[in-house]
Amino acid sequence: MQKVAEIWRNLFDIRAGEYRRTIFMSLYLLFVLFSYYVLKSASEAMFLNKFDIDKLPNLYILMAIFGGGLAFVYSKTAARTSLHTAVTWTVFLSVACLLGMWYPLRNRNATTMVWVFAVWVRLFSIVTVTQGWVVASNLFTSREAKRVYGLLGMGMIAGAVVGGEFTTQTVRFIGTNNLLFASIPLVLIAYGCYLIAVGGSSSPVTKAKAAESGEADFSFGDIARDIARSRHIQALMLIMAMQFIVDTLIDYQFKYMAKASFHGDALTAFLGRFYGRYLNISELILQFFFTTAIVKRLGVGGTLQVMPVSLAGASLFTMASPSVISASLARLVEASTRYTLARTGNELFYMPLPLELRNRIKAFIDIFMDRAARGISGLLLILCIQWKIGVRGIAFLTFCIAIPWVILTVYAHREYVRTIRRRIEGRRLDIGSARITVEDADTTRLLEAAAQGSNARQAAYAISLLGEAPSYDPEPLLLRLAGSAIDEVRAQVYEVARSRGTGALIDRALAELQGAPFSPATHKAVVYLLTVSPDRAERARQLLDHADPAIQEAVVEALTGRPEAAAVLTGDWIARAASDSDPRRRALAASAVAARCDREVEVIHALLADPDPGVAAAACGAAGVLKNRTYIPGLVKLLADYRVRSAAIDGLAAYGSAICGTLGDMIDDDGLPVAVRANIPRVLRRIPHQRSVDALLARYRHREPAIRSEALKALTRLRQEAPSLSFTDPFLKQSILHEAHRYYELLTAAAALKEHRERAHSAVSLLARTLDERLRGTMDQLFELLSFLYPVKEMQGTYLALTKRDRDTHSAAIDFLDSVLDQDLKKVVVPIFDAPERALESGKALFGVDPQDVESVIGALMHSDEQWIASCAIAAAGELKLRSLAGEVAKAVNRRDPAVSLVAAAAAAELA
Repeated sequence: MQKVAEIWRNLFDIRAGEYRRTIFMSLYLLFVLFSYYVLKSASEAMFLNKFDIDKLPNLYILMAIFGGGLAFVYSKTAARTSLHTAVTWTVFLSVACLLGMWYPLRNRNATTMVWVFAVWVRLFSIVTVTQGWVVASNLFTSREAKRVYGLLGMGMIAGAVVGGEFTTQTVRFIGTNNLLFASIPLVLIAYGCYLIAVGGSSSPVTKAKAAESGEADFSFGDIARDIARSRHIQALMLIMAMQFIVDTLIDYQFKYMAKASFHGDALTAFLGRFYGRYLNISELILQFFFTTAIVKRLGVGGTLQVMPVSLAGASLFTMASPSVISASLARLVEASTRYTLARTGNELFYMPLPLELRNRIKAFIDIFMDRAARGISGLLLILCIQWKIGVRGIAFLTFCIAIPWVILTVYAHREYVRTIRRRIEGRRLDIGSARITVEDADTTRLLEAAAQGSNARQAAYAISLLGEAPSYDPEPLLLRLAGSAIDEVRAQVYEVARSRGTGALIDRALAELQGAPFSPATHKAVVYLLTVSPDRAERARQLLDHADPAIQEAVVEALTGRPEAAAVLTGDWIARAASDSDPRRRALAASAVAARCDREVEVIHALLADPDPGVAAAACGAAGVLKNRTYIPGLVKLLADYRVRSAAIDGLAAYGSAICGTLGDMIDDDGLPVAVRANIPRVLRRIPHQRSVDALLARYRHREPAIRSEALKALTRLRQEAPSLSFTDPFLKQSILHEAHRYYELLTAAAALKEHRERAHSAVSLLARTLDERLRGTMDQLFELLSFLYPVKEMQGTYLALTKRDRDTHSAAIDFLDSVLDQDLKKVVVPIFDAPERALESGKALFGVDPQDVESVIGALMHSDEQWIASCAIAAAGELKLRSLAGEVAKAVNRRDPAVSLVAAAAAAELA
């Protein structure tokens, strides 16, 4: 049982929280296909029993017309309604239609209703299956979809198989007409599964559109220009048109022979058995066991040729012996290859195209090419009937289409290769983006050719892609390219050889070390040797004493994390390197400590304090690898040095969530400089963990504006990158109100100093401009706080719109705030933008902030917790000779902050 569970997990990796959505979406698709194959068999049998076979081409044309019309109308309508509404209406309209058609179809003279029913079944399949996949795309993320879509596809296949078999067994007891009644519960069960899958009103499906407006409003002119410019697309469209035309011709000859061999309910049973038991099981076997191997062996071009070649053979067999068996075999070959190999080839053929173009053209082909080709084939069949061309003639026509089809696939293959070559030249090929993960022999040969070319960038890129292919053996190619004159190519060769663990290039790598000067290829050769060489420890000791520091660096890189590191990078060697006069050697000592993974090496403390920024940065990296908590104070101290700040942040972030509490305590430590403490939130935002959020939430109201600003920025960044974390804070709303209060206070102070703003070389002007800057910073923080209560993108977009000078944009942003903010926040935030000329009045009404004169404002700002503002205010008091503030200035001389004390002494002298 455990083995079965393991196999299941390997096939379908469904995780906690996904079971309900996955199982019931799979059941939804199962019951949709179940009901469709019941109705499909019933409608085809009714039509064939009621009419002569020469009426069938007219049905194909009607299906093409109504199918295309439905696709257009549905896209336009669905873009204006919710997906949930569209699914609900589709289900209940389907049930109503089935009930409405059931009774008239019981009448043997109901000819018109048979036509209506046949076309309706085709439209039913288009809408319900499309809606199923659209619902799935809203229920699952892209990562979840890659894991669970296979199970959804199996649900569809199972529904098709069961639907066909159910029809075969049931029609004998209830008759063909009553299959409509039997399908109604299946449709309702499918809807019940859908409701359970989407899981209530909070589901994204209830808010999603049934179709994107871009899908409904695509430009035919743009598509026409895309087609005219690309032979690649033209070839693909011709191939798909032939696929759909031949599908219709073979479907006609199959039904022609079925009608001749079966009648009444026996015809319904035969069709159900064929679709459910033979066709879908054949597709399942071909898809799971043969498609990947065929594509791998034959490439895209060969895969696209399988369908026309096999159909040519089946057509010859039908021409030689027209019967229900030969026609059924032809239909089986056509449908099974079209839904497996042909579809795989088509999807791979899309791969080299840019994603935007791929999606746009694919939507066009899905909506229109299928319908147009089927309409054309219907017209061809009408001509065949008028000219009295029977099954043999149609089989011959199919054979005649298959021959140029094969030729077209050869041409298409060449275009495919040319497109890939252009993508390689532009370094834009990404095999991992292919919709179907299979290996392609054509791409492999093309990459091998590019790897041996003269363009260094293209060659290195091709080698890297080949090295990533799991079943490709790169050793012969690497041996040839190891002697390349292009340094970039040789470097990539050694990198691939290292990652693959092949020892065939050891002699070439040794020869590489004899060359001069040192190059990237030499570096990669050293790393390669010390990864795959059997005597790598001894070889590493020899190279570690090399005169070239670059080779020593490569040795340390190769030994990082390997068991030989401790034996080669000895403590004595590290001590000598750490005391060397060459900064490069001292930095190498730090890297060597990290390579040994020795958490007790004390040399890192000295290297963190090294005056050379390169050495200190290397020590930061080593400390991050070792994660020894004794290094934290040294790392934090370096946050004040702009030259190594980035390395210090990286090193501290590498410790992870274990140090979040310690960093939070350091923010509150007044013994540390503000320049250090204000940069600690930049470390916390690099650690996406709840502890980081908690530490920042406890400090975003800090008295130091620099710390407060950085804490809010860090919280905003974390909320964007890790939305699953909890950002709830019971004081958040109060903090927003407090920030608004601060804004009004600053605005009042700035208004008092407005007339002094333009004074040249003036302390009071500097104070006024500082207040303007603080006003902008406070507004930034206000919207960052709002982003924790409301969607981040909405608040950011609104704030950006409020900075625009365009009146309409500004007005719309204010209306948006007025609509979404709750009453308490609305009344303090909206007036700032809605009536800026009355903002001072609003401050007084809301927070009791009274307008003040210059003397009162400067007197209050002298007591600011912010050193810079306090210093500017004291200097302004002296400059403006505000003798009423002389006592306060004299007290400021004794402040503990030396900068404020020095400014106060100068101001006191001016007031004396």
